[in-house]
Amino acid sequence: MPPLPRPQIFDILIIGAGPAGLNAALTCARTRTAALVFDSLAYRNEGVSHMHTVASRDHFNPREFGRIARSQIESRYDSVWFQQATITHAAKKNIGLGGGGGGSEGFEVEDSEGNAYQGKKLILATGSKDVLPEDIEGYKENWPQHIYQCLACDGYEQRGMPIGILGFDGPMYGHMVQMATAFDPPSMTIYSNGAISTGEPVQKALKLAKALGATLDERKITKLDNNGPSDTDGLTVHFEAGEPVTLGFLVHKPDTVNRAQHLIDQLGLETVDAAMGGHIKIVNPMFNETSVRGVFAAGDTMVMMKQVAIAMGEGLKAAAGAGVQLAQERAEGVLEEYELREQEKEKLEAVSY
Repeated sequence: MPPLPRPQIFDILIIGAGPAGLNAALTCARTRTAALVFDSLAYRNEGVSHMHTVASRDHFNPREFGRIARSQIESRYDSVWFQQATITHAAKKNIGLGGGGGGSEGFEVEDSEGNAYQGKKLILATGSKDVLPEDIEGYKENWPQHIYQCLACDGYEQRGMPIGILGFDGPMYGHMVQMATAFDPPSMTIYSNGAISTGEPVQKALKLAKALGATLDERKITKLDNNGPSDTDGLTVHFEAGEPVTLGFLVHKPDTVNRAQHLIDQLGLETVDAAMGGHIKIVNPMFNETSVRGVFAAGDTMVMMKQVAIAMGEGLKAAAGAGVQLAQERAEGVLEEYELREQEKEKLEAVSY
């Protein structure tokens, strides 16, 4: 069977080529759905050398994972194409026939070079990005080798090393201390970088942390030194007063925002409350459909729990949802044409009598 030609109008446009976008692409490939995947080459896990909790790919380089996934799709299947581009604009509009009123409803996106692409459905697999604090010197230089936001993702390799918890502004940090106990640390210290909140939720979490063996250090931090490129080299914390401390790593969860918030705004997609993460709101969880018909979302941009394996599953759901919607619309068109032909056939038969 000859390969499918690259179309002018794709069935599905997939923005993002991380785990969610790649799995959405693979799902399209398996059903011979014409899809175009946009890869901006900007990833949340830039600088991370190993990903975890992915069966068969545990402690695997994420860039190599992406290379293999794309290679398998491109070498085995013929209905998915990849485009290196950063999408800057997205809009719902009539596509085909010059984009005028005679076309059909779909989407047009534009990249940073001014190139336009059209598709019947749109999947946002654009991910999220961490907003690193700028008030602590050396934070960025230690991220992500020596500062971890998820102990389940990165704690195992540093087991047996002193652990520091940076900041303590919510109950979640009590959970971090609880998780840290599994890694046999010789010490667990909360570096709050100033006075800790006296609010009941924080104090309750702090009480739990102390019960688990953690100590509290409220000194103001002036600088973080990177002790080496390896994730086992650790870092040194300097304070306004007193001696510095060398640790295996710090645990801290910076704020996270949608990487493609501009596209979310342009498309008018609903999002959840900022306190719940601000990610895209899903109105049909089975198929990851958003508040705008024809737009689906996958991965970190639509879930609170941001993990590779979860993103992959959400990519499959989004592609399946877009595929089902396409099939339903095609079925409606086929039935309408069939009924028109039958009506014409009946008219001709009536005339012949």
